[in-house]
Amino acid sequence: MNINVEHQPNCRAVAHIRVPGEEVSKQRRSIVAQYAQSVRLPGFRPGKVPPAAVEKRYGSDIQSELERQLINDGLREAVKREGLEVLNILGVNDRMTHDTDKSFSFSAELSLAPKFELPEYKGVPVKLARIEITDADIDHDLLHLRERYTTFEDVERAAQNDDVVVLGYKGSLDGQPLAEAMPEAPNHLQGIDENWFLIDTNEENFLPGFYAGLVGIAKGESRDLSITLGDDFAFEALRGKTITLAVTCNGVKNKVVPPLDADFIKKIAGDEMTEETLRGEVKEAIRRRREQNRENDKANQVIAHIFEKLEFDLPQEIVNREAQRRTNDIASRAMQQGVPQEELLKQQEEILSSATNQARQSVKTTFMLSEIAKREGIIATDQQLMMALSNIAARQKKPVKKFIQEAQKNGMIDGVREDLVIENALQFLKDNAQVEETDPEPEHCDTHSPKEA
Repeated sequence: MNINVEHQPNCRAVAHIRVPGEEVSKQRRSIVAQYAQSVRLPGFRPGKVPPAAVEKRYGSDIQSELERQLINDGLREAVKREGLEVLNILGVNDRMTHDTDKSFSFSAELSLAPKFELPEYKGVPVKLARIEITDADIDHDLLHLRERYTTFEDVERAAQNDDVVVLGYKGSLDGQPLAEAMPEAPNHLQGIDENWFLIDTNEENFLPGFYAGLVGIAKGESRDLSITLGDDFAFEALRGKTITLAVTCNGVKNKVVPPLDADFIKKIAGDEMTEETLRGEVKEAIRRRREQNRENDKANQVIAHIFEKLEFDLPQEIVNREAQRRTNDIASRAMQQGVPQEELLKQQEEILSSATNQARQSVKTTFMLSEIAKREGIIATDQQLMMALSNIAARQKKPVKKFIQEAQKNGMIDGVREDLVIENALQFLKDNAQVEETDPEPEHCDTHSPKEA
């Protein structure tokens, strides 16, 4: 058998294979003999059908089966002889039986696993912050817990920062109502009848200068706010333009965060909870959160250290498939958050570029960890596999036994096992990392205190 493998960029290769005429004839006789044993033709006893009759009746089927076997055998021999790790057969072309010597030739386009040399991956240096939990950290989390139970009380005074203002407004452009001047403009700029706005002059997450323009407004008061929209404003036609919002205040409310007293603790945790016990539980929650962040940081540092020392081609088909999956996820999340489809179409190239970059990093990391797993003999245990499948079944609200039966049929189990091997390889790197502890960094920087009732 003559085999010539032509390697190409992006982990592709084309295998040119020629099977000698003797082997082709041998395979054909074997297939004809199998047909003769199994087929029934009028005038012949079962198992006694002459080869010529079989050839005449089933010639097309025999040729198809012959080519299938020759291609499979040829590819197996090519993989063995050339040491190829084939991920996928992209296509088989140029099939031809040569009249001169009765040989059969074909070309197969293959997607191959990348080949690379791993750098040293044990003892990777990482820097991780020590976990220290102060009373201020506990107070900060307790504040956020209390803020979840915030109430708002009407006040008869001008609005201040951190107050809620109940108001409506109408938008205009150059003295003309925005709804008439630019009907396609976003509805929230054309006007609203009434809404609540929490004044925070440090944030511009709505419109630039909007919150600052509300400071000092009182119930029943009206004022005009001039808003100059930035060059990066989502609605292109209004970029750089100044619109006017005619605001009418219908009320001012004071934000009230409940105090950390016995009544509050009883409300959220029951009669048996004390402030000391609550602080202990909050402290433990902070510890778990920081331990998880520390593990994530360790993983990121270990991967980045090895990642930057490796450069190799990636199978484009796998990158494209992962990029498409990520693109779909980004679009789905954006639509769930209310981003209009036309906006997504405008950002299509940017989204695809970002998704492709992420996909390349993810695919490269997977191949890297897979190679480490092979080198170290890292596997996924049956117990890990069963636990993972049980968790997936629980998320899908299916009985475990039924879910596993379905997973066996659709081939999902192999994918789950491969994912577990990758996780175990990453854990191996983390376990073998060389850790240098550093001083803890502040987890939060906000120092505001709540308004007490």
